[in-house]
Amino acid sequence: MTDRDEDLADAVRELAETIDELRAELEPRRRRPPLRPPTPRELLRVADDIAIPAALAVLKANVRALEAFQRGIELVRTEREARERTKTAAKSTERRAKKLRETTVSQLDTVLSELQRGVSEGSVPADERVADLLEEARTLRDDVDRRLQEVAERTEANEAHSIEIDGEDGESDAAGEVDVDAVDESNVDVDAELETLKDQFGDDDDDQSAENDGDEPPTDDGDADDADG
Repeated sequence: MTDRDEDLADAVRELAETIDELRAELEPRRRRPPLRPPTPRELLRVADDIAIPAALAVLKANVRALEAFQRGIELVRTEREARERTKTAAKSTERRAKKLRETTVSQLDTVLSELQRGVSEGSVPADERVADLLEEARTLRDDVDRRLQEVAERTEANEAHSIEIDGEDGESDAAGEVDVDAVDESNVDVDAELETLKDQFGDDDDDQSAENDGDEPPTDDGDADDADG
């Protein structure tokens, strides 16, 4: 696992711990309304009593989704032995990172905004501890969003580099290919030329041999016969 992956895992873990602390701070302070007609503020408070646990559940679910995404990144990194599988996994990782940024981070923004609204309107007890936890949750949310963006950009860059390497390999293969038909045709032409030259020079040698035979000087026996006569 790289340092960036470890940093992302630490950020997700800190966000989960902060959410747990925020829930621990808010749960003991819930109060039941008295047995009388509720005021509008009390109705809003009851709604927040229901909304806050639901919001916290959404936060926990999103944290689990981020943790699952982190495990997916680790699996992708261990499956890079096959190039095609790596390309598919990289595309899937990029899509998941973009989807998490569009959905999960957006939901985190909505939940944190609702909690901030509850604190501002007084339906959620406000003190320095709650304010600090909200601020820390926002900071961690920004950190997670930034790391998800880095994962998507890094994956896209790796995919582009892989495509570039494949293109170079294809060009090398094309340069190394030989036109078999052209070679065969060239061989046929050479053989034909050799046969033509062989026939031509073979005839010339035969003619030269015949001329040499006609111009041979008299033998010694012929000279001796002339002397005897």
